[in-house]
Amino acid sequence: MTDLAAASVVIVSQGRRRHLGTCLQSLRNQTHRNFEVVVVADALPAGFETTVRYIPFSTQNISAARNLGIASAAGDLVAFLDDDAIPDPPWLERLLAPFGDPRVASSGGFTRGRNGISRQWGAMRFDRSGEDRSFDMDETADFTIFAADADNPVKLNGTNMAFRASALRRVGGFDEGFRFFLEDADIKIRLDAQGWKCALVPAAQVHHVFAESGRRQADRTPVDLFEIGASKALFCRKHLDADPAPHLSAFAAHQRVRLRGFRRLGRSDVAALLDGLERGFADGMIRQSEFPALPSSPEFNRFAVVDGPHVVLCARARDERWAKQTASELVRRGCRVSVLCLDRSPRFFRVRFVDGYWYHAGGLFGRSVRSQPLLRFTSYKRRFAGEAYRIAKLCNIDWVAYTEAGGFAPELSCLAPLAGRRVNPYVSVK
Repeated sequence: MTDLAAASVVIVSQGRRRHLGTCLQSLRNQTHRNFEVVVVADALPAGFETTVRYIPFSTQNISAARNLGIASAAGDLVAFLDDDAIPDPPWLERLLAPFGDPRVASSGGFTRGRNGISRQWGAMRFDRSGEDRSFDMDETADFTIFAADADNPVKLNGTNMAFRASALRRVGGFDEGFRFFLEDADIKIRLDAQGWKCALVPAAQVHHVFAESGRRQADRTPVDLFEIGASKALFCRKHLDADPAPHLSAFAAHQRVRLRGFRRLGRSDVAALLDGLERGFADGMIRQSEFPALPSSPEFNRFAVVDGPHVVLCARARDERWAKQTASELVRRGCRVSVLCLDRSPRFFRVRFVDGYWYHAGGLFGRSVRSQPLLRFTSYKRRFAGEAYRIAKLCNIDWVAYTEAGGFAPELSCLAPLAGRRVNPYVSVK
């Protein structure tokens, strides 16, 4: 069912047109081909006017924006992606796979953090006060289906989740009383109450850049905790059978400790933020739940994706210019492209999506995965091979090419697709 399933990808964006443009550009690399994109935002980047369904929206309420996305979605399945997230090419294909089981109403993937490699979000459950806790699961399986659980539901991450559209409409969509925070947990409890199952898909991954917003600075320093406090209080009122006060006090204590870890915040800054949190608690104790009418679906607007192979270009720092030029040309020709650029240093790896391709940069002796040693000595070719296989775990590779010396103008014909292979042996472009 999911190979041909019509899906709608809903992206909510406020004040981040540049990040939204990068996110939309990255979606062209998806391996699932039957999907549309619905953007609910205050502005749409140039070049996407005819390729996405755009819903103008400037109110600071992520639940209301998502409900507009649901109302405008024509797909049988609805996936949600943040504007500062870059999905791996197989992301949507993998995220939708569990819906072949008619008992599944939702699925969630994992996220990688700001360096593009390290785990940011994995398998989580939460309690009736909205507090999360991680748990171990088999991450080698394509996905794992979990039964409904009234007391310890499986957590979905709003950055990377999908739903059966009919189930979303049946529970009324997102509660717009949750303007920000815990809206995904609230809808999961309501789905579980109807007996729906959910799935976690570890390999359906996105790189979450964690961009600056009206609630946090670029270094993740918070600038306001009012809405977090309001959502926390509303959630406890709505789903706890006990007095919410002890849970709110524990949450405030946790936030106090967290704020002390931000170097930019002085004592007065922390006090102001905690005051906003308390005012949010008071607002949330009287705030009402809100559910809109969700109209029938419009006409499906299929999003265009590329057809070419996934090519990994391996280059030393001296060949960086060549690698970027070659990557841009391959993108223009319809390929999915990753660039691996190594310099002779112990620098940690970072990944960015730029100009239509993934750019992996780091030191020959530095680590890319936290479990690796801080420093290890190896050859360029061996390190290129190791990083290529890291990439292959996220997305199948058709060709890997490398330079043996700088200044070459490679024949791009040697990078033609090779069907049926996961990782092709190295092809020199000398």
